[in-house]
Amino acid sequence: MTILESAQKMEPHLSELREEFHRHPEAAFEEKETSVLIAAELRKIGSYQITENICGHGILAEIHGSKPGKAVALRADMDALQITEETGLPFCSQTPGMMHACGHDNHITMLLGAAHLLAQFQDQISGTVRLIFQPAEELSPKGGSRSMIEAGALKGINAIFGLHVWPGLPLGTFGVKAGPLMAASDHFYVKIHGKSGHAATPEAGIDSLLAGAQFVTAAQSIISRNTDPLKSAVISIGTFKAGTRYNIIAEDCALEGTCRTFDPDVRDLAERRLGEVLKGICTLSQCTGELDYERGYMAVNNDAAMSDYVHKTAAALFGAEKSVLVPHPSMCAEDFAFYLDHVPGAFAWIGTAKEGDPSFPLHSSHFTANEDILWRGAALLASLALNFKG
Repeated sequence: MTILESAQKMEPHLSELREEFHRHPEAAFEEKETSVLIAAELRKIGSYQITENICGHGILAEIHGSKPGKAVALRADMDALQITEETGLPFCSQTPGMMHACGHDNHITMLLGAAHLLAQFQDQISGTVRLIFQPAEELSPKGGSRSMIEAGALKGINAIFGLHVWPGLPLGTFGVKAGPLMAASDHFYVKIHGKSGHAATPEAGIDSLLAGAQFVTAAQSIISRNTDPLKSAVISIGTFKAGTRYNIIAEDCALEGTCRTFDPDVRDLAERRLGEVLKGICTLSQCTGELDYERGYMAVNNDAAMSDYVHKTAAALFGAEKSVLVPHPSMCAEDFAFYLDHVPGAFAWIGTAKEGDPSFPLHSSHFTANEDILWRGAALLASLALNFKG
């Protein structure tokens, strides 16, 4: 039986697993029951050395081949999002205000599917395969990958691979590219302090709201006038809070936003210029201001050789039309980036968009993935480990 035939045979069981994970989503660093279910499934499979409760509820599981070879890691993230589900699925979230809106339920299931396949084909493994079930991918700027790395998740590892469901690609199509695939993600806070007063006598106050509005507008000039137009960057302000009443000059204003970049120099520039813009606006408006800039995830930078390996492996399994080289990176972020900063590897997307079905973006309360991807993702992950030569 081929690896594809074995993967397809598992499809009903993978669907059951995915639906169970989907029913019981858990927030970052709270993935206790998710972890229990993962460990129970791994014990059923056998063949694995399992280490639980790493950095909270993370799990490492190793399987060893009969022949010498390299050590390969495969990773899945476990946490869900604080979103109320509106998919209408018969197995929708039973946890109020939480759902797997980023597809991590699928990622866990695909890696468990790969675990089954690797156990079936253990005699073909050269070296070691380590499965990483990681908590808290959604908890930017900290994330769970750095904690897992500090706990030894990559010790002795020669290469690492991971998958993410992707509504921007056709169902069952794998997408990968060398170099930047996903952006660095930073989080910034701005506080502006003025002086309250009656709205009828604005000259007696110092309007922090007006200064905040000017900051929002001026921040966009950093992208349009200070960065190389051939180097992508985004600054978006997500929240703006000011004032207490319609006829009172706002004494305080608070803003919150994100900066997305690929180039480290552009990242440095954006942080510096945000501070300079705030200082200039405060000087003009007579306000005082404070910028708190938090560096979040690095950009996901795929190794060229590893990306080519993923591309060719997917094409060999599913046909050339099902393995594409992604032309442009995404401004979304992923803490898989930190694994790639330590060892060579590649992160890839698996398409979820089925022709004729409604399509919703990641982090939407309506997002779901067709379960036909589960066996496909499991087959690719297992094949990447089985065929790896280094």
